[in-house]
Amino acid sequence: MGYYSMLMIGGRIWIAEALCMAVKKKEVLDEFSSFVPWVESLKQSAEDVWRKPIAEGKWSLREILTHIMHWDKNSLEVMVPRMDEGAVLLFVDIEEHNREAEVVAQSYDCLENLIDDVVETRKKLLELLEERYEDDLKLTIDNEEYTYKRFVDIFIHHDAHHRQQVEAFLKQERQV
Repeated sequence: MGYYSMLMIGGRIWIAEALCMAVKKKEVLDEFSSFVPWVESLKQSAEDVWRKPIAEGKWSLREILTHIMHWDKNSLEVMVPRMDEGAVLLFVDIEEHNREAEVVAQSYDCLENLIDDVVETRKKLLELLEERYEDDLKLTIDNEEYTYKRFVDIFIHHDAHHRQQVEAFLKQERQV
């Protein structure tokens, strides 16, 4: 009888831990997905200024969105598929990757098409993350320990940085 009780208690603890991990995963991926409605809103708010640099020597909205999409593609095609327990990975050369994104940006002549591609890429990445995300998985990227949460958090902060830049730029443009 005591052995059975211990299993039941252990079972309940395991269920509680699994629920907690599922909640963490959902919170992280929900935050990462919040980028989608924001970027879709730019179709209406940025059509007239999407090619204008946000400041002297800075990218335009076109380059910023392509830059984010290019990182999402790298995560989708290279990083996340290889993120297994104990994996040892490397991020791409950041400067080179950003230059590639700048070139890709020049191929877009329509803001709506760019936003559609950005959203499609992010949604595919979110689907892959939903499939593969494990809270307790540990791997190494550029000689540092990572979890899925840490990996996704980098891009949540990356999105927030560029979102702030874009929103400040659009606010400034509306005041002119």
